[in-house]
Amino acid sequence: MSNLSGFVKRLRDIMRNDAGINGDAQRIEQIAWMLFLKVYDAKESDWEFEEENYTSIIPDACRWSNWAHDETGKGLTGDALLDFVNNTLFPTLKKLPVDANTPIKKAIVQTTFADANNYMKDGVLLRQVINVIDALDLGDYEESHAFGEIYEAILKELQSAGSAGEYYTPRAVTAFMAKMIAPKIGEQMADFACGTGGFLTSWLKELEPQIETTEDRSAYSRSVYGIEKKQFPYMLCITNMLLHGLDVPRVYHDNSLLKDVLDYTDDDCFDVVLMNPPYGGSEKADVKNHFPNDLASSETADLFMSVIMYRLKQTGRAAVILPDGFLFGTDNAKINIKKKLLSEFNLHTVIRMPGSVFAPYTSITTNILFFDAGKPTTETWFYRLDMPEGYKHFSKTKPMKLEHFDPVIAWWNNRTEISEDGFDKARRFTAAELADDLGYNLDQCGYPHEEEEILAPLDLIGRYQEERASLNAVVDAALQSISMGLNGSIPPKLSKNADNALGRLAEIDKRFPGDMQKSILQLAIQGKLVEQRPEEGTGEELYQQIQKHHPGLKRCKDELNFSSMDFDIPSNWKWIELNQLFSFVDYRGKTPHKIPSGVFLITASNIKQGYMEYSRKEYISLAEYEDRKSRGITQKGDLLFTTEAPMGNAALCDLDVCSCGQRIITFQPYQIDSVIPALFMYFILSPSFQGQLLDNCTGTTAKGIKADKLKHFLIPLPPIAEQKRIVAKLEELLPLCERLK
Repeated sequence: MSNLSGFVKRLRDIMRNDAGINGDAQRIEQIAWMLFLKVYDAKESDWEFEEENYTSIIPDACRWSNWAHDETGKGLTGDALLDFVNNTLFPTLKKLPVDANTPIKKAIVQTTFADANNYMKDGVLLRQVINVIDALDLGDYEESHAFGEIYEAILKELQSAGSAGEYYTPRAVTAFMAKMIAPKIGEQMADFACGTGGFLTSWLKELEPQIETTEDRSAYSRSVYGIEKKQFPYMLCITNMLLHGLDVPRVYHDNSLLKDVLDYTDDDCFDVVLMNPPYGGSEKADVKNHFPNDLASSETADLFMSVIMYRLKQTGRAAVILPDGFLFGTDNAKINIKKKLLSEFNLHTVIRMPGSVFAPYTSITTNILFFDAGKPTTETWFYRLDMPEGYKHFSKTKPMKLEHFDPVIAWWNNRTEISEDGFDKARRFTAAELADDLGYNLDQCGYPHEEEEILAPLDLIGRYQEERASLNAVVDAALQSISMGLNGSIPPKLSKNADNALGRLAEIDKRFPGDMQKSILQLAIQGKLVEQRPEEGTGEELYQQIQKHHPGLKRCKDELNFSSMDFDIPSNWKWIELNQLFSFVDYRGKTPHKIPSGVFLITASNIKQGYMEYSRKEYISLAEYEDRKSRGITQKGDLLFTTEAPMGNAALCDLDVCSCGQRIITFQPYQIDSVIPALFMYFILSPSFQGQLLDNCTGTTAKGIKADKLKHFLIPLPPIAEQKRIVAKLEELLPLCERLK
């Protein structure tokens, strides 16, 4: 199994040099189709051994072992390999003859390649990647099993690969849900938006220990059913199922929302549904036509909830992940879906999860709803799962683990109401309370002291619109009640939500512009605001230029907390320390003597978040200015930073002649054509960098950061051309946020 060591790293290192691969999502997609063919080839070897008359659906020339395997070192490479892959392999597999009578295990080849792409442009590098994959010995049980773990690591990388993260639900979450749903041999489980197959594999893992007979094994192999709309995760899921020993994976490349829910019969229903429906999407009008008018939402997650309720057996049970918007939503469709859920199903448990469970793909707070079919809800328990001790948030290096659900599991079978610091952590509500008193608001036992949540801009806009629509619905209901009362009618009973709806509307309107600015800045520092262009070079190349002029700038290993910077950056960027880019001009020392006029003295009060403000003006004499010049000269265009009172403000100096007071550091780039100071001002103002400041500052009442620490703070370095494009995009977007204030 030694060839598995560093498998993913070897592939990444090779593909980084290919101009056709742009970002992690494309790299993983490129690996995916090759892995599928390698795994399918191993399966076909087994089928040929087991079935006397087995015939492959793939023409001989396109079978992996006949073109990819290169035992002699004389296999196709370079332009010849590219020509074969692009002009023979892909066209052949995309057009394989498939009809209703084609066995699933053969049809999956055509459906897997229907929309697949070869992104690599260098045939020599493509051969190197193929050789690494071909070296896997999937005929060896131990190596095949070990590779299943490697494959899971590949899938996990999706979570930080831009929008591709929507296909991956953390395995701690899928494992917990499968555990609590308690699978039984003979049951059928479905996921109608199965992504890469996380819920399917967690179900199989939970079910496998129950296998005792060949009949059990057969039932196990037939126990999962999946549908996935998008080609890329479908390909990953099929490969996942083959690796888990399912020769006939019942996973279909289709859209679960394109069938009338009223047409489903008992044969279309399942014992269990485990799902994380896509949320935040908006469906077209023709999709909504497949649902009853009262349930026809434009929000994707709402529609999937209806599908689940119509496809769950009368004795079935479900565990479904939904965003907060579903819990508090008061638009007509959401209210009607929740009415149906409480009146026709037993919603027995809602688990509130921390916001960073799905980070860095999204920070939208999510919940797990557990419900059974066959009887109405009488009571619902809510339980808030807090962050484990020692965790500020989950991240790539500190992901959520199954053991973090231990408090829920311990509480599950011995339920008690829990209150902490005056806030509900676990509480039981009757169905009548949820419906009549709370107006179907399931947003209970939330996070009272939740840390600032930074959503991606589109997520933030979606949540803002959803919150606003929900509150407007409450206000409209209150206005209707007043109108009815004035007309002599008996007004309907108002839910408790009406008490402070107007105040909450004003609050979210006031908060939104600032939240959006932070969201955009966070996108920028993570390298997700503009696309990366290979022709622009790399941060490493730029750093080497700086080193030529200023050698010996080495990173210092200090006892600093960098958890706030725990995110992936583009492969052409480079992590560096601030003192590897900038010299520091620090004016600590004797307090300057202020005079009525003279040389302008910039104080911490003049430096705001991204701009200079001069309502307060102070001056020093020319003589004192000359004396202070020995410690450095602040020049127009330099980046100014406040170390305390307040800590963390940053702006560009816009004065020709000036000096700086105490509590200010001037950052001056070592090489002016390698750094756009405005970009690093924006990076400093981003939530991640500000979090780095808070994690390493001193003081309680007045927090401050020492220059000696600040020098070693991490910051990413993009290529210079990309720096310019990021600044241009920020200067286009941030003023729009200002106008909303």
